[in-house]
Amino acid sequence: MAATTNSSTNWKVNNWHWVEKNCLPWAKQYISEQLSGLRVETEGVVLASTDVSGFSGDADINQRKGKLITVFDVAFNVNWNAELAEGNTISGRINVPEFMHDTDSDEMVIEVTTEVQSAEAESMRLLVVKHLVPLMKSKLTDFSGEMIRANGKDVHIPKEEMKGHPTGTQYKPKPVSALDSAAAAAAETKPAVPSSVLGSLATINLNVEFVCSAADLYSTLLDQGRVQAWSRGPASIKPEVGAEVKLFGGNVEGKILELVPNKKIVQTWRLKTWPANHYSTVTLTFEEGRESVMLRLEQTEVPVGEKDLTTKNWKGYYFDGIKAAFGYGAVGL
Repeated sequence: MAATTNSSTNWKVNNWHWVEKNCLPWAKQYISEQLSGLRVETEGVVLASTDVSGFSGDADINQRKGKLITVFDVAFNVNWNAELAEGNTISGRINVPEFMHDTDSDEMVIEVTTEVQSAEAESMRLLVVKHLVPLMKSKLTDFSGEMIRANGKDVHIPKEEMKGHPTGTQYKPKPVSALDSAAAAAAETKPAVPSSVLGSLATINLNVEFVCSAADLYSTLLDQGRVQAWSRGPASIKPEVGAEVKLFGGNVEGKILELVPNKKIVQTWRLKTWPANHYSTVTLTFEEGRESVMLRLEQTEVPVGEKDLTTKNWKGYYFDGIKAAFGYGAVGL
């Protein structure tokens, strides 16, 4: 069993506790222990995993509303050998580009390659896909539960210290309707409009409540690992003025203009389907209360024809995604 290290962080703001622990060292050791030395004998061939390499990503455990939540997004390789009856050995690699907290182990995307190209190597590769990969996936079925059992005590707050801790119901994202899907598809396929025919501009104002601290929400919107967790994909963002922002496969881009830690974020923002070189300005302000934080969004210079879809995207892709990933659920206003 992978060993644990106590590297948790404990905040207490307005009688509201936030505790989290970086579990990446534990995750690396656990996955290495689980996936190294696996062995399957089939069709006169011995398939074996040798070691785990190229490990990277993020893995955290958090306590929110009295519950332990795991958030992870890691990538790694598993090296393998196939020993044939005649004594020959074929080697290769199992590449796992993304293993995330919201993806079951049996849904992992996996690529199996060989060191040499030959008919014999290809037949061994297919055996690995058929026999060794399913065994590997089965070893990670309870990864989240094991993370909690191994590290949960480091972020546990005793019940007697939980006075004032919010106990709202867990947020459950609304299923995407066919209408929403059609609108999003239409927006992605619509050609960019020349800036010379931009037309009228609109302003979007939204107020959304999150059951967390301003510090947590501020970090959730700027930390690359957290952003990738709630956006469910690669993201480019840094908590620095001048940093470029790219989210959702490049469909959203912009630049950080102003940062006031835990109080305000100002950035340019555009969809790739907008008129060329046209950016709106987004101002996010954080108003912390006793048990929650109110996020106030103002987005100016939005092409008037894009206002409704942009508003829907803030709610569906940003705010609902954050609440679902981190358990910050509260009612949007």
